[in-house]
Amino acid sequence: LAETSYYFLHQGGGFSCGPACDIPLLKSVSLNTTWHSPNPVSDGFIGINSKDREIYVTWTGTRRIRTVIADSFAIFTDYPKDVAGSSVHAGFYETTRAAYPYILKNILAASRDNPDYKIVFIASAVLSALMFARDNDILKYQVRVWTFGQPRVGNRRFAEHYTEVLGSQTYRVTYGADIVPHIPPWQVLGYQHHPLEIHIINKTGDFYVCQNTVREDLDGAYRWPTIDTGVADHIDYFGKPEITNFDPLIEW
Repeated sequence: LAETSYYFLHQGGGFSCGPACDIPLLKSVSLNTTWHSPNPVSDGFIGINSKDREIYVTWTGTRRIRTVIADSFAIFTDYPKDVAGSSVHAGFYETTRAAYPYILKNILAASRDNPDYKIVFIASAVLSALMFARDNDILKYQVRVWTFGQPRVGNRRFAEHYTEVLGSQTYRVTYGADIVPHIPPWQVLGYQHHPLEIHIINKTGDFYVCQNTVREDLDGAYRWPTIDTGVADHIDYFGKPEITNFDPLIEW
């Protein structure tokens, strides 16, 4: 599902996403809506899986030059405002905030029609999941969060607060020497990951479930010195198609 978000999606019809659509899961998923925000840049879709009784809120990762620019600004902004000392990446926050009202409206509508469905936030979804959980106290227990190759989103106080709200419902998957989980750097800027990290060690699928603490586990992604990391492992989670097959991945 995280992979399909990089392809073109036909709203109201279905998925048109090349090799990414050739998986059994998508046979049970109907496309609810898509969003495409030009500035700040964000793209994604909401899908409904009637078989597994889940609503998917799937964000794309870095796919446009404008997104790269937004992601490169590692300055903090205070969020949530009522949590003293909590700060997040300003670019991630502005990108999420721009699309959130539309996403919220459609999640609530889908949830009213399917009140017992889990609400699964996927990929670059940490901030939107937290916003939703804080705004919808009753529905927050139906939330699940899965991220893949997630960068650090905020400082230690933010990681602590996120863990208090959604820590037991979040799975942060990392793979090999992917550079993205190493940025922005904590040593200089004070960024900190939240749990729970599941680190895929190699292509054969060996994995390690990290300690469920805000402190980053040295046997997870952080086992790799940043200087030894790169983008190759970021575009190879679970053997997804080469980046050149996306439609189109890098555009303005």
